[in-house]
Amino acid sequence: MKILNIFSLIIVLNLSPIISYAGFEILGQMTYLYSAQKGETYSVAFKVHSVSEFDQEIRIYQRDFLSKEGNYFYNDPGTHKRSNAPWIQFSPKILILKGKETENVQFQVTVPRGDSLVGTFWSMLMLEAITHHDLSAPVRGQLNINTSIRYAIQIITNIGKSGSGELEFQKPEVIHEGGKLFFDFILMNKGERYISPDVSMELFDTTNGSSKKIIKAPKKGVYPTTSNKWHLPLEGIPVGKSYKAVIVADGSGEDVFGLEYTIVL
Repeated sequence: MKILNIFSLIIVLNLSPIISYAGFEILGQMTYLYSAQKGETYSVAFKVHSVSEFDQEIRIYQRDFLSKEGNYFYNDPGTHKRSNAPWIQFSPKILILKGKETENVQFQVTVPRGDSLVGTFWSMLMLEAITHHDLSAPVRGQLNINTSIRYAIQIITNIGKSGSGELEFQKPEVIHEGGKLFFDFILMNKGERYISPDVSMELFDTTNGSSKKIIKAPKKGVYPTTSNKWHLPLEGIPVGKSYKAVIVADGSGEDVFGLEYTIVL
């Protein structure tokens, strides 16, 4: 029995994987943000391109999207109170692409006339390659691996200029990760409108007030009732000292939000 176990282990370790996948890409943007009035309809088309030599099928479907402290959740469409998934019609549901071919996907958003609509509503259009698995036994010494590609298109609808974003800083902390220091914090949007702020942090020496470093963060959006996490590296900052961190989240024409926090490295 022991010999059989050892022999099986040797076979597994020496398998040569054959990886097959359907390859396609979205040409253009991945986020569509439009302002529309109640009762208004707007239409958008985007291109999907096959990077494969072979024909392939792509499934297109909807999902609601929520983020909480850097974790992402894709739920059934229409389950979130700010979902615009029920407003959206799209075509096709199944896209057949020939090798190297490019085709259009269209969607149409019809905003209801409800008086209660204020701020931002959103959902996702998902595109996923349909993989037809080969169930035949692989050649000895080979392992067949099938992978699937999925893209998420954000469809964001602002109801005119109604509502406003209201960002709140939460859980600021210095953390150690992989032998390096980072400053983490959460931005929670307690308002009614999507906001995509430019976030930066400037560190000042608390002993003399001199500026030591300005850190600019990658741009992220924060939907109403959701939160996102920022993870800023503190590379090149001398340790064993205290600093005043001034974090600014600038909504580019919307309100500017800030936080002052003393950190000790």
